Amino acid sequence: MRLPPASASHRQAVRFGRYVARRLRQEKLSQLADDATAATNLVRDAGRAWEDADDAIQDALADRDGADDHLDSAAQLARVSLAGRSADAVKKAPYTLVFHAGIGYYTAAPLDREVQRYGELDQRLAEHLPAGDEVRLHASKAIAAGLADFSAATTALQAARTAEALAATKLAAATDAWSNLIEKTYGALFAERGRAEADRFFPKVRGKASAGPADDAAPAPQPS
Repeated sequence: MRLPPASASHRQAVRFGRYVARRLRQEKLSQLADDATAATNLVRDAGRAWEDADDAIQDALADRDGADDHLDSAAQLARVSLAGRSADAVKKAPYTLVFHAGIGYYTAAPLDREVQRYGELDQRLAEHLPAGDEVRLHASKAIAAGLADFSAATTALQAARTAEALAATKLAAATDAWSNLIEKTYGALFAERGRAEADRFFPKVRGKASAGPADDAAPAPQPS
């Protein structure tokens, strides 16, 4: 008997466990079948929870990146508007004071500097443009909304990644318990019926080269 490799998807363990439990029940080994079913169901449920945890991560990533795009658009629009005020606007204030390091200083900011850079842009617009300036008013409003959305999405992303990590740990623990139970089940069958008959209760595990795409698609998480 060979268990699925540790790197395999939890789905492979679930398929393996379901097969074993059914074979045991066919042979009227009810207690062994019940134990195998319970351990397999724990892996299945933990695996589903781990997979579902990724939904919140993808939602938060989309929200964060969307907010980033909106901030970049606000910066680009402000740049174009200021640059178009005169033929040499890009060579003098207020353009040179607002975009002192080029547009990329804002639009290509590292994610961990996003809030700081766009907060700085908002301050520069306030310092170097009149209070009623349309560029300042439009950009300030867009930056405020974008920063609020970006910060909320970043917080949500951190929480979602923490939840996924916890789910991965639970799945790893359930899989370890399942492996231990299956090995004990094999040992009990081996002691009572011998190797040849005991092996018949367990499906053959395919080698790495023949593993199907479903197995490779969701490898088992590794606890941190």
